[in-house]
Amino acid sequence: MFPLKSGTRCRFRLSDVICPDKQQIVTQITPELEVSGEVVLLSDGGDKPEQYAIIEVAGIGAPLIVPVALLKEGQIPAVAEKAVPQEPGQLDKRYEKVGKS
Repeated sequence: MFPLKSGTRCRFRLSDVICPDKQQIVTQITPELEVSGEVVLLSDGGDKPEQYAIIEVAGIGAPLIVPVALLKEGQIPAVAEKAVPQEPGQLDKRYEKVGKS
């Protein structure tokens, strides 16, 4: 396991979250959430060719249709250079007692 401390970036599956409930998580997803996937087909938009991409995303049960003009190249970066703090942030004290008896 890698060392964890305040400010460490990590990845996990939504299915691994124990609180809040998975249905509550889904209702709290905002339009700013970015996902990555693989284009499986390009589709025309009326008389304009290849206007839409049909994309399979791991963890989503149905393919997604996205306008080609809105796609960005590549995977979501694991760590964005600007987003990495030089010093770890303060721990949120509201959760100090979670899991303690």
